[in-house]
Amino acid sequence: MRLLIIGIDGATFDLIHPWIEKGHLPNLERLVQGGVSSALTSTLPPVTSPAWPTFMTGCNPGKHGVFDFIQPSGADFQLVNATKIKQPTLWQRLSNAGYRVGVLNVPVTYPPQPLNGFMISGILSPKNGRITYPEDLINRHRNGLDDYRVAPNVQYKSGIEAEFIDDIFELIRSHGDWALRLMEREPCDVFMVHFIALDIMMHALWRFMDHNHPRFEPSPFENAIRDGYKMVDGYVGRLLDQLPDDASIIVMSDHGFGPLNSIVNLNMYLLEKGLLKLRRDPLTRLKATAFRRGLSPAIVYRWIERLGLQNLATRVSKNTRNQMVARFLSFDNVDWSQTVAYSMGHVGQVYLNVAGREPEGIVSESDYSEQRDAVVESLQELHDNEDRPLVSRVILREETYHGPYARYGPDIHLVLDDYNVIAFPLFATDGNIITQQIRGDSGCHRREGILIIDGPEIVSGRILTEANIVDLAPTILHMLGEGVPRTMDGQVLRGVFQSPSEVSFVEEDHEANHVVDDQALSADEEAQVEERLRSLGYL
Repeated sequence: MRLLIIGIDGATFDLIHPWIEKGHLPNLERLVQGGVSSALTSTLPPVTSPAWPTFMTGCNPGKHGVFDFIQPSGADFQLVNATKIKQPTLWQRLSNAGYRVGVLNVPVTYPPQPLNGFMISGILSPKNGRITYPEDLINRHRNGLDDYRVAPNVQYKSGIEAEFIDDIFELIRSHGDWALRLMEREPCDVFMVHFIALDIMMHALWRFMDHNHPRFEPSPFENAIRDGYKMVDGYVGRLLDQLPDDASIIVMSDHGFGPLNSIVNLNMYLLEKGLLKLRRDPLTRLKATAFRRGLSPAIVYRWIERLGLQNLATRVSKNTRNQMVARFLSFDNVDWSQTVAYSMGHVGQVYLNVAGREPEGIVSESDYSEQRDAVVESLQELHDNEDRPLVSRVILREETYHGPYARYGPDIHLVLDDYNVIAFPLFATDGNIITQQIRGDSGCHRREGILIIDGPEIVSGRILTEANIVDLAPTILHMLGEGVPRTMDGQVLRGVFQSPSEVSFVEEDHEANHVVDDQALSADEEAQVEERLRSLGYL
């Protein structure tokens, strides 16, 4: 093997460095001391779905076309899958260059595509889908191993922490054990394994670890996240033990992590400011009144929790669930003919109701800038319940996206209280502007992930001052002696190499590195993926 890539979803040096100092993470310590490390700037928004395609393509979302778990279109949205990525991935490029590649559990790889090697797709895979290439991969290697698992079996709620933690640890074991088995039996030139479990764990349990969190409480679960990191660190060590001496190693995350204090119902705020309008029919007025008085998804979810039925949500058909949602105030009740802006996505994404993009768009190209400025001005007046300003930064679309698909990205990205506050991803969780996350999550994403690179040609003990997730694909190609396609936006991180060589560039070969044709999942697959995203708090 020439290169091992280990993805640790949501990993942050804010936790790793203190735990290294206390001796909890000896294998990550070995890599940090022996190689190069850096904070790794993620995409905007710093979310799994745009971040991993950006890593895999070396292109910004405006070129590869994936901006979130969903692509909004007014009241509706489409789920993202691997066929939505409009640039060739690293795996396609390396396969076509003759490398044997193994890819395990990386998000946004379903449906798995043919390659020179193997693939098991990641978190956005439906439960009953064909998640492997070749199709018989798991059956050929399962002897003596537990069944492969894509995602948790237990959905977190307060009071079931012990059960949730046991399930998360089993998920780590599944991914680690299968990675070791496939490294042994399916030799590759380049192999990547991704651990999703720590991200899920930090969303749910951050407050038990963080003594400064507003909802901190002493509990037996204070060290659960640390123990999850220790378990992953143990698998890092076992994977390293299988490598030849001349192999290189990359450990990375798609984004970082930190505390979550509250949620903003941005659509309720836009409604208050007159930028989003509701229809005036009697049923919508009744729904709006009931919503403000508490008849909302949040209260129904809490009833379901009390009955212990939150893990049965996937047994409810999409059609049945949509009928239930329609009983609440929702995007279906919006008067799009008078709506200027709406929010969809959980990290402060705001879209203008643009003519020609949204089905009932009213914001024309000629007044786009003026209308957007007005929306930004209103958003900057957003305050929390103690009258403190919540908007730390406003980032406009053209400041972060460029390329043929840039117009489909959020028009405005809000950093809310330095990411201590996020938004409800769909219409609203309840009638309040400032509220709590439905499931009681206490952790959320930050833009600074991690990067560690070690190997025979890598500088020892260096800390880079700047690295971006878009830089990794060109750096990996250069590390392997391949040319960097000029279409990539990232830069080769020359500072990681002991003797940096000149970067060679290549023109795009569209025939050799074709993009998979866009294809829709079946209705059943869509429903399963949507329910998985809901269970993880992303919808």
